Amino acid sequence: MRRWVTLLAVVLAGSVLPMSAAEAGTASAGVAEAAPPPSPVTRLRQQFGEHTGLRISDVGRVYRGGKAVVTIWRKGRVEFDEAGVYGTDTVGRTELGRGVVKELEWQLGQRLGSTRVICFPNEAYLSGPGYETWLPEGKTWLGLIGPANIKQTAALPQIVNIFEPATLGTLLSHTAVRKKSRSGTFLQGAVTLRTLYKASPSLRDRLAGPPKGRSARVPVGFRLWLDRSNLVRRLSTTWRQPLSGGPGKYTTTVVDTRYTGWGSSVTLVPPPPEDTADAGRVGADFPEPAVLPIG
Repeated sequence: MRRWVTLLAVVLAGSVLPMSAAEAGTASAGVAEAAPPPSPVTRLRQQFGEHTGLRISDVGRVYRGGKAVVTIWRKGRVEFDEAGVYGTDTVGRTELGRGVVKELEWQLGQRLGSTRVICFPNEAYLSGPGYETWLPEGKTWLGLIGPANIKQTAALPQIVNIFEPATLGTLLSHTAVRKKSRSGTFLQGAVTLRTLYKASPSLRDRLAGPPKGRSARVPVGFRLWLDRSNLVRRLSTTWRQPLSGGPGKYTTTVVDTRYTGWGSSVTLVPPPPEDTADAGRVGADFPEPAVLPIG
């Protein structure tokens, strides 16, 4: 029986056409090494498309004298179009410290809860405690129209917007540490606020002008985690903001953002018109969602 098996193996081997040395080398190389994934910037651009997106969640804290004086929690969804971010729908809460929150609750006569913000390119909608004072009876949403009105509203606690290819590329070019693992790649580095301002359109929208003096030289330290396909799954940033009052006066801001569900189907819609009040008709002096101090 073994002789028949051996004979069959010889016949099968002889029926295979011989490969050249070059073909053999190419075949073995293909088996040994898989093609590397596209760069993180290319992978980001590949996500841009109608009604696709992901989920985000972040926690930002501002420290002064070693104690957290502001904490912002936020989570929600991001929708892309062919150019990048089309809309965001987030729910967040800002904690200004136990004593301050209690004082505000006493002044307003109500408990402070979470705020929901839905943003599109030329409109934004806000709902939650703090906006109810400006809303007519029966309305639960405050609507803002015009890009100039929503620049601060659209800002997330994270100072670095990785949804901007140029901004993500700037982080990659300022990486000092790079480590690979089974789950992906870890990168660490720092970029000055001036450099980040030049690269990031959304940061330029958040600031009244380019950072100057000591603020321009502030390093924004970052830790960036990529998955095995080179999509961003986590970003942590840290920076010190000098304060007036002499040397040693500063705040330290730390923000940790998670990105999950890349490629999910996302279609954001504005709230019903019957539930929305136009901010231009109810008065313009209303509070904006809290953002971390920059510049």
